This record gives sequence, C-alpha cells and structure tokens, in this order.
Amino acid sequence: MRWITLLGRIGTVILMIGLALLVAWLIPSGNGSWSGFGQPIEPEQYMTQELGTYSPQTGLQISVESSDNVRVYLVGVSQGELDNWRTLLSEAYPDLEMFGDFYTIPLIFFHEAYPEEILPDLEDPLTWDMMWDIAVLDRGLQAHPEIILWGPPPSSTFSHEFFPTDVLPIWVIVANPSPDTVTVEIKVWDLTALAPKERVILPAILLISIGVALAIPWLILRKVKKSTF
Repeated sequence: MRWITLLGRIGTVILMIGLALLVAWLIPSGNGSWSGFGQPIEPEQYMTQELGTYSPQTGLQISVESSDNVRVYLVGVSQGELDNWRTLLSEAYPDLEMFGDFYTIPLIFFHEAYPEEILPDLEDPLTWDMMWDIAVLDRGLQAHPEIILWGPPPSSTFSHEFFPTDVLPIWVIVANPSPDTVTVEIKVWDLTALAPKERVILPAILLISIGVALAIPWLILRKVKKSTF
C-alpha cells in the first residue's frame, strides 16, 4: 500500500506541474509594439514585406484588410537559407549590381520562373512587372513550399497570431489575383509569450495524463479507507 501512496503523491506533483504549464499556455500573449503599412497592388501582382525575426517566445499578430479578396502568406526563411539564396543569385547573375535583402525572395522566385534570364534589370519596368507577377510567386512557392508558415484561403480580411518553433526571419506576402487594383492595409503587433506555446502544450498534456494515472489508485485507496471507518 505504501508504494501506491508514494506513486499517488508523485502523481499529484506531476499533475500540478502539468497544470501550471497549461495555465502558462492559456495566458494571453502580451502585446508589444506595432507597425502598420499599406499600398495598392496592381492586378495579378504581389507584394512582400519583411516583418522581422521572431522566436518561440516572441511572435506576432497580423491583420490584413483589403478592398477585394487577396491571398496572404506568412513565409519564413532561415538565415542560413537566405545566405544560400544570396550565393545562388550572385552565381546566376554575376553582373547584377549589389541588391538589398528586399530583393532576395522576389529574385529567387524570379529565377525559378525564368531560369533562362541572364541579367534582370531591376530598373526596367518590364522586368519589374515580370518579377512581381503572381505567376512568379506561384512558381516560387511551388519550388519552396517549406517556407510557407501560414496560407489561408483568399479573403478581404485576415487575422492571425503566430509563434515560430525556432528563431526565424518572417515576411508577409500579399497577392492580388483579381483584374483590378486593390488597396491593402497591414498591421503587425509584436507579441511576447510567458512560455514557448508550441513547446508547452504537448508536455503539459503528457504530464497531466501521467499525473492523473498515478494519482487515481491513491485517491481510490484513500476513499476506500475512509469508507471503512
């Protein structure tokens, strides 16, 4: 009987730890600073904007409102992969003048869609239209589906809270599939969690399950003992 009591007390401790983790997971994230921006998007074109680097404890909440249905994606590319892409672009376009981080993802998508292009002229309106064409976006995402963190169905209003499972630079991509220009407004809030949400829920459920399994025999034994007196 002593081992049942011992296991039961251990189970209650494990149960309390699991419940504490669950409470930490349920506590709403704290809102930090926020930023907003907006722009028109031409028919069958897309735009992208770097949001920052986030982690399991520092996430974001994004809201998107547009004048017509659009497609929205959150994409994340590790710093190592970004470096690999910059190297690939430097080798594919050795004569291209220095390009900033803003162009890395669009140029990779452009390279996937038009591998025969030797030297895209970033100041040429024709190249600009080609690079930001929604078909180029689709080709790039098809080639790199692993970078898509969130991609809901098309709509005119979006809201989403996201915490990555690792430290990750994140961009938002908005695509306009319609034949008309749309106006898009984007707001982003930085969030801070008490604990990494994606890493807390599973251990919490596991600990609660183990704690309950260990505590039940002890509770039954206590009830039986009380009923005999």
